[in-house]
Amino acid sequence: MGPSPSRPTQRWRVLFLLFFLSGISGLIYESIWSRYIRLFVGSAATAQILVLSLFMGGMSLGALLAGRQLRRVRSPVLAYGLIEGFIGLYALAFPYLQDLAMRLSYDVLFPALGGGSAVVVAKWLVAALLILPPCVALGTTFPLMSVGILRRDLTHSGEILSLLYFTNSLGASTGALLSGFVFVGALGLPGTLMVGAVINIFIMVIAMRDRDPAPPIEERTENKAPGEAVSGHLVWLFLAVALGTGLSSFMYEIGWIRLLSMVLGSATHSFEVMLSAFILGLAMGGLFIRKRMDGYKRPEVVLAVVQLAMGLAAIATLPLYELAVGGMGWLMDYDVGARDLLLFELSLERTDSLWTTFNVVRYLLCLLIMFPATFCAGMTLPLLTHVMLKRGQPESVVGNVYGVNTLGAISGAVAAGLLLMPIVGIKGVIILGALIDMLLGLALLRHEVRVGRATARIKSFMTTASVGTVMAVLVGLLVIRVDPMVLTSTVFRHGRLELPEYYDILSYVDGRTASVTVVHNTSHPSYHIIYTNGKPDASIVLDRWPEDRDPMQGPDIAGDEPNQFLVGIVPLMAKPQASQAALIGFGSGVTCHTVLGSPNLERLDTVEIEPQMVEGSRFFMPVNYRAYEDPRSHIVFDDAKAYFASAGYKYDFIISEPTNPWVSGVSSLFTVEFYQEAKRYLKPGGLLAQWLQGYELSDELMMSVLAAIDREFEDYLVVRIGSLDWVILSSPDGPIPELSPEVLGWPDMQDSFELLGIYDVGQIDGLVIANKRLLHPFISQRTPNRDEKPLLDTGAEKQRFLRSSAEFLHEMRWTPAPILPVLAGLTPRPYPRAGIGDLRDPHILEEAEEAMLLMRSFEDGSAPVAEGLSGVKMPLWKQQHATGPGDWDGWLEATYAVYDRVVPHLPVASTPWWAEVVRVGLSSDAPQRVRSAIEILDAQARLDGPRLWAAVEPTLALSDEEHALSRSIRAVAGLLALELMQVPAQRRQQFARDFMAELNNGTGSGDYGFQVLRAYAERE
Repeated sequence: MGPSPSRPTQRWRVLFLLFFLSGISGLIYESIWSRYIRLFVGSAATAQILVLSLFMGGMSLGALLAGRQLRRVRSPVLAYGLIEGFIGLYALAFPYLQDLAMRLSYDVLFPALGGGSAVVVAKWLVAALLILPPCVALGTTFPLMSVGILRRDLTHSGEILSLLYFTNSLGASTGALLSGFVFVGALGLPGTLMVGAVINIFIMVIAMRDRDPAPPIEERTENKAPGEAVSGHLVWLFLAVALGTGLSSFMYEIGWIRLLSMVLGSATHSFEVMLSAFILGLAMGGLFIRKRMDGYKRPEVVLAVVQLAMGLAAIATLPLYELAVGGMGWLMDYDVGARDLLLFELSLERTDSLWTTFNVVRYLLCLLIMFPATFCAGMTLPLLTHVMLKRGQPESVVGNVYGVNTLGAISGAVAAGLLLMPIVGIKGVIILGALIDMLLGLALLRHEVRVGRATARIKSFMTTASVGTVMAVLVGLLVIRVDPMVLTSTVFRHGRLELPEYYDILSYVDGRTASVTVVHNTSHPSYHIIYTNGKPDASIVLDRWPEDRDPMQGPDIAGDEPNQFLVGIVPLMAKPQASQAALIGFGSGVTCHTVLGSPNLERLDTVEIEPQMVEGSRFFMPVNYRAYEDPRSHIVFDDAKAYFASAGYKYDFIISEPTNPWVSGVSSLFTVEFYQEAKRYLKPGGLLAQWLQGYELSDELMMSVLAAIDREFEDYLVVRIGSLDWVILSSPDGPIPELSPEVLGWPDMQDSFELLGIYDVGQIDGLVIANKRLLHPFISQRTPNRDEKPLLDTGAEKQRFLRSSAEFLHEMRWTPAPILPVLAGLTPRPYPRAGIGDLRDPHILEEAEEAMLLMRSFEDGSAPVAEGLSGVKMPLWKQQHATGPGDWDGWLEATYAVYDRVVPHLPVASTPWWAEVVRVGLSSDAPQRVRSAIEILDAQARLDGPRLWAAVEPTLALSDEEHALSRSIRAVAGLLALELMQVPAQRRQQFARDFMAELNNGTGSGDYGFQVLRAYAERE
């Protein structure tokens, strides 16, 4: 590596390339190790900040130690290479070390400590032991590489330091994107660590070629200001600037992340984009100053100007957020159809192509907010280090400046995230950071005046800067407004630029982990919604029976309230004698309130990360009053896994109802590892009730959660609790018990059941979709969502963007055949003939209500039709039936249309309508094709296996054109016949190969629904 050209860019290009690669691997490690450690210590606000503090603290310690030992290192680049190799080897071993630490902690250490604060302390000590060694090593890399070059080329110290900051930061910015968008999804956490390790080992191999020793940089005095001591006031001032810049930069980062999460969505990919944009600004600042720094005659003044500019740029970001909202709205306004983009027309249809555009746009929006201030921040550390070397400081100053700056970053993260955000909010955090920067700039100018180097122009500038600082802070505090109506608009989801004008904000608070907004609809005053980071989490109607409401219309309830009620009701019906229960996620408090309606419950622990969610939901009282007033209710603010590990309680059931899994950190509550830990906190016979959305989620991702549950639980029951919401009731040590009607009679539950229109256990049974017996043959073949392979975390946001829906469970359940009693072994209790009994929108009971309405309409043509139902297929059937046998194909089509809506939900064979169908359809007057179809449908409805097989077997080889029923319907009928006859597995599997294998092999919800049944046929 001997020198040839004179410029550092050419002379040390290989080392700069290595440091670029080091930046990539460093951010990979920060991302992946943070994920691993949070899985262990939890994702609460305190945990996130402390994990960051462990990283930054380790790096700060490493830099400071390197600064003290640099003079003893003869070949810094060689030492740098060896340390990079150590980091790579540690990365390869980390998954095994982390797994060993978790197993020893959960199996030995935590039980021995007996819960409580001792477990919390032990957990953090274990986390520190895991993460500090490589972080300390990472902290030494910058001082070693910097000194390794500076010892040979001190005359270009400014350019060298700037290029090192630039290349390392550019690598880090790249690494943030590669890790989140490419490596984790493709390779999982261990695979991504392996990529980082390969990079580090490559760096080691190349760096170890540079073995030439270089003498230490001795203290230089020729550039000192006359009469100023080397260790005097200036040194401490520069170190204070390094500390303060780290402090303010992380205050900005915390504030910007919260601000932009409401514009971009608080998903993991959003944070990766923000982090990358933040670091890119730092990199470009270092690049900008690299060739200028060596030419500055008064670098202290330049540094002061940079600090002042950084503070002003940070305050200027506050009004810019509305431009970011406008930019996101421009892209996300789906109803517009297309946008003109330069010479192209950009379609706004949610496709993979638009997903790529979405990510580019949000990166640019992050740069719009962050770039000016981070650009200035990127100049400060090279300037500081350069000036201190110019002022005669030894080479240890490189490590000291870097270490002190990192220490400031820790302070900024802790101060902003844990202390300031709930007190002064987003705006206050950013303005305080700006004030720190500007005060540091003024302090540097004052130092110039104090030592007599300031010209009249600098003195005048200092006066102007002082006034400007005061004015900028006052404008930020008093004039600039961060409008909650804009922040809460959910622009990242719908393209809406602000909340509708008929929404009135009752409360807006920036909490530790989220900004929580509560609104009410002034055009519907009792309608309230709570938002977290701009995402609606729950809605409630407070006045259920307004004065002008007709009782026959039923109560006025919000669309997601059935979900909130039923996620509590279903586990109570499975465990009515439960005395101890836990709930993950407070939400609106309605689920908590519902569970506390049990007369047998003695304690309910509700674990919520964000305290402001609980405060905001007070606006929903009295609908949720038991959550606050019942002495059995215990609300804990913590990460769920961390709380369960430290509390040491065991429960009859745990309800996991976190927010949507596309939100950063939430997907870890849907993994194999979480379910393994959750089982530890269940009593014998205990149950886990897992809420899972189907909206804004793909079938594949939903299957990954079901596969995780299927892997860890002996039995589970899938119950529909919303249009596309499910609760999965899971048992680790036995079958799921039959849902008990006892709960329907509990006095404190009457309001909940009345609001839902439920008074009969048959209505609850009508919500049961599947169980493990039915799903296991198919779901067990899917890849489960795991901590080390977080399919949900890496994929859920994209599916939200694409507006996907996971509907394969619906499609399977809607198959026009008695799937549940035959394949799942679940025979629903009779659905009440009168249905709900009023004209409300039946919502979650829609299919069963429609089926019962059709049967009532056969006997009574004047049967009232509730909102949301149609019942139209029965009048059409009657019309076709009345025309006589002239149009048999039309009659059969009309008959099948009713049968299709009824047989999945009701025992149609026992109805008067079906008796009439059989009388006509099996008469001697009916054509053979009609008799064949009705014979199959009738035998299937009556669960007569031999008769069904005799009817369907001759038709299996016929095409869709050759028979009135489709091949897939006949294949399902054949499967049911074989199952009813309990034939040997070989015959059933042969049937699947012959008559099911070629059907429905696509990736749509209907295809997956059929594939569930085919896998059932193929089971051993």
